Formats: sequence, C-alpha cells, structure tokens
Amino acid sequence: MSGSIDMQCWKCGKELKNLLLPFSRYEECINCNADLHACIACKNFSLSVSNGCNEERADLIVEKEKSNFCEYFSANTAAYQKQNNTEATAARAKLAELFGEQPPETDICSEAASVHSEGDEALAELKRLFGDED
Repeated sequence: MSGSIDMQCWKCGKELKNLLLPFSRYEECINCNADLHACIACKNFSLSVSNGCNEERADLIVEKEKSNFCEYFSANTAAYQKQNNTEATAARAKLAELFGEQPPETDICSEAASVHSEGDEALAELKRLFGDED
C-alpha cells in the first residue's frame, strides 16, 4: 500500500497530514515524537486478544508503543483515545487529602505550572527559614 494518509497521533492526538505510506520504522509524530510504526497505532492492535494483535501471523511484539518491523502493520487513522482519568484523579486527591497535601493538577499545562509554583514555594520557604525574605 502506497500513497498518503491523514491521521491522529496515537499518543498526543495531534492531527498529522499527508503522511507517506508505507511508514518507515522511524516515522515519528511531529508534536510528541511518538513512534508511529508501532502496534498501538495499527489497525490490528487489540487489547482483547492475548498478544495484542488481531493478525494471527504477526510475531509477538512486547513493547506495543515502540517502533517495530511488523510486516502486517496498517496505520490506524483514529488510534488516539482520550484518556478518562477521573477515577485516578479522584484517588490521587483522596490520597493527598489523607496526607494533608494539595491534590495534584490534572493537565500537562497545570503540571508544568505546579512544578514551577512548587519550586517558588520551596524557595520562599527557604528564604523564610533563613530570614532572607524580600
């Protein structure tokens, strides 16, 4: 199969336009650098079968998110599945509350902001402890 396709990255959901087929083993997402010639981005990928692949003749691939040499690879144009982490987020919030901490932020932008603010808070605490407040 040759030509080009439009698809979403399986990892970040970025819309990828005019990708040439067949994919090279080294094809990556332009946004997050995820491998695109990987089991998780293939139409044959399925969690409902023991080896994760609906193609019976395919070799077992252990690392489903890494590039591989599978000759049965067929790009899944809709491989991206937005993760619903509401249960995990609620569990983390309960755990943080149990230990008297702030609940963790949920999205990437908030995580980056919280890391920065945690650093700022630590610096402010050090300044306060050593009497070096501005």
